[in-house]
Amino acid sequence: MDPAHEDRFDFDPLDTSKTWPEDIFPLQPVGRLVLNKNIDNFFAENEMLAFNPAYVVPGIHYSDDKMFQARLFAYADTQRHRLGPNYMMLPVNAPKCAHFNNDQDGYMNFMHKAEEVNYFPSRYHPAVLAGRIPIPPQILTGARKKVVIEKQNDFIQPGVRYRSWAPDRQNRFINLWIEALSDPKLSPEVQGIFISWLTQCDKALGQKISARLKIKSNI
Repeated sequence: MDPAHEDRFDFDPLDTSKTWPEDIFPLQPVGRLVLNKNIDNFFAENEMLAFNPAYVVPGIHYSDDKMFQARLFAYADTQRHRLGPNYMMLPVNAPKCAHFNNDQDGYMNFMHKAEEVNYFPSRYHPAVLAGRIPIPPQILTGARKKVVIEKQNDFIQPGVRYRSWAPDRQNRFINLWIEALSDPKLSPEVQGIFISWLTQCDKALGQKISARLKIKSNI
């Protein structure tokens, strides 16, 4: 999305609780994930997995989503703490194609790298010699603040999603809410608040739930 176009929407595009309409921003395939077998060893192939959004293929750059920006460095820190500094050497995390970096030593290292250097800067550094992929430059100015999102709009998208479902799925959704709001530990005030939120998403949805629970909405 061109940052200049973000004001055309009734929600903040960087609000992580919102989705971008796919009719305006269609999904773009960037690869294929094939699931063709079950794992043989749960610990080796599942517990030591280390997915990290900071690792992207050349040509893809990062958005300004603040939660995403935080995860770009937090995931690696967590994985180094959980699995050790050489977690990318583990077979479940190592790329299947040839790769080059200057990482070596540290506990749990099992790769012999006699022909590579471990200092920087170096004219042998693979990242320096790699081909450059242009990334659109963007200069941000101003103060970073913790403020309430101006364009909240918390109810339109959930309502659209609910109305897009088939009737049987809508009924299952309603039954789940009936079961949850029937908990005897919930006060009538709390039940009314939840029903008011559901009503703001979709009026018919709120009416159906409130009628079955015999509770009036707070709106």
